[in-house]
Amino acid sequence: MIESLRNQLWSGDKTGEGVEPDLLAQFSLLEEILRALGVAVSAMEEFEADAALASAALLVAQDRRVDWVVSGTPDKDLAQCVQGKRVVVLDRRRRLERDEP
Repeated sequence: MIESLRNQLWSGDKTGEGVEPDLLAQFSLLEEILRALGVAVSAMEEFEADAALASAALLVAQDRRVDWVVSGTPDKDLAQCVQGKRVVVLDRRRRLERDEP
């Protein structure tokens, strides 16, 4: 968990309180492994991951070479990014694809 703008707006919102130290310690290791594999990693210091996913979906959808944009997340807030059947949200846990229809 990161401290974000939401924490400034609503005290106690999604803090890192209660997250196991062993789990927190794995985040930096995961970022290091992903970078070693050649995966682009962007640390979020002020905003939450859903803001990055929404921004990325918007930018990628504007590229005419891209036929289909899939945000893989169970976070229903990302449904506001859906555009027809071109930009969708995939909840793999529930095996549910959210598109505009």
